Amino acid sequence: MANDLDAEAHLCGRLYAALAELERLGEGGNHSLGRPDVLRKLALEPSKHLTKHLHLAGKYLLAARNRGQGAAAAAVFRSLPDLLPAGRGLPGSLRDTALQERFHEGRAAQEAALGKAGAR
Repeated sequence: MANDLDAEAHLCGRLYAALAELERLGEGGNHSLGRPDVLRKLALEPSKHLTKHLHLAGKYLLAARNRGQGAAAAAVFRSLPDLLPAGRGLPGSLRDTALQERFHEGRAAQEAALGKAGAR
């Protein structure tokens, strides 16, 4: 079970980074997921805070297209299903230090992948 939660924490970090990029492409520089206080809350309780942004992903995609960022946003949008935990919801709590580290490792890995893909 601990390994499952470890993997889920990593996936949540990747999911956060993808959603933050999608929101940035749609909303511009002042997007909510780019704020450090939002990141802190979200990293502790992914299901409570990240689910809202999953529901808004289509809105971010449309806004990005309207801003001329449609191709980049579509690539990020298509990656979202691969970043969800298999067969269940997002973890409710990642308060353990090791799980927080895994979340941030996943975030950094996804940010690097997005940078290499040219989505930024």
